[in-house]
Amino acid sequence: MTEKQGRDRENPRREAEMYRVEAIQEEMALAVRFLGGEGPAKDQNRKAARAAKLSPTVIERLRWKKIKRVPADLADAIREAVERHNEEGLGRARHEAFIARQQAAVLASRLADIDPDFYGQEIARLGRPALRDGRDAHQQSGE
Repeated sequence: MTEKQGRDRENPRREAEMYRVEAIQEEMALAVRFLGGEGPAKDQNRKAARAAKLSPTVIERLRWKKIKRVPADLADAIREAVERHNEEGLGRARHEAFIARQQAAVLASRLADIDPDFYGQEIARLGRPALRDGRDAHQQSGE
């Protein structure tokens, strides 16, 4: 009986370890697909390999879960590549928001030049309050 009890205690540990292994495999496969973007699998693998600075063969094996126990250095490289990708995306989003604000400011100043009384609501919606005399608040304060 003690032998069976030993096995019973060991199985949950082994199952937990297998769960962790499968979770890491799944994480790596999803990360490779995420880094690869759109398109065929071969192109995705190439893009992910460039992003993670790993060989395309390793990336392909991660994508299809052929590596049963992913080494920590590979997992770290993939996670760092995903983090870099997210930071670049955030930087692009900030830049696009800046461009949109600039375009809104230009449009508001054009509307203010045309007729600030008629386009007052649109100017306010664009974020630049117009004054009655046709100048905006920034121009009056000397900015």
